[in-house]
Amino acid sequence: MKTTLATGLVSELCFSPRLPSAILAAAKSFSPQRAATFLAGRALLAELMFTLFNQSTLAEIVIQPGGKPVFADPAQPEFSLSHSGNRLLVAISKHGAVGCDIEVHRDRPNMLRLAQAVFSVEEQSWISHQPQPKEAFWQLWCLREAALKQQGSGIWAMAELSINPQLQTFSSSATGRLFHGLQDGNSLALALPGDVKEIECLHYDPLVTRLVAVPDIDWLCYQHKE
Repeated sequence: MKTTLATGLVSELCFSPRLPSAILAAAKSFSPQRAATFLAGRALLAELMFTLFNQSTLAEIVIQPGGKPVFADPAQPEFSLSHSGNRLLVAISKHGAVGCDIEVHRDRPNMLRLAQAVFSVEEQSWISHQPQPKEAFWQLWCLREAALKQQGSGIWAMAELSINPQLQTFSSSATGRLFHGLQDGNSLALALPGDVKEIECLHYDPLVTRLVAVPDIDWLCYQHKE
């Protein structure tokens, strides 16, 4: 079984003819920066739905009580959206709930405090012993975000997930598997059903205005630990 992800840039996906009028209208209530991100993320999702299922217009999206966006029609696939800076990530799966996250490896003034609040003592120790602690921080953060998005949980639940980066295992109420990889120096993470074995990678190319295949990412797979 396969899931497909697509990456793109906010600055290259600000407009799409595949977006329905309801989404365009919703964006008018946002700030310019938020509207650009909102429209670009859904434009990338629309391109992926067109590429995979030949759907020329993005289907209706509703927001679940926990804040997770899903297609109104349950026959449509599961999806997840993420952005960091100018970077976008979308993942689609027809085999169960999916979560994704992308993080630009940036400095945060409160990074140490965040790590102490969210990560276990063992995780904090692992980060401090890595040659690039900032990248290690974003790896664990990105994995958590993907897992929470798959479950439809809020950021408040981050501390409930425990990750062992040395054994590549994790424990949480969710099952399945977590994946982490690097692309252009940024962290990408996926939370997928356990029976998904293949990850297809695409990228939006503005020169041809469509999604194109890109080299596979070298994923680290984290198995669920009972």
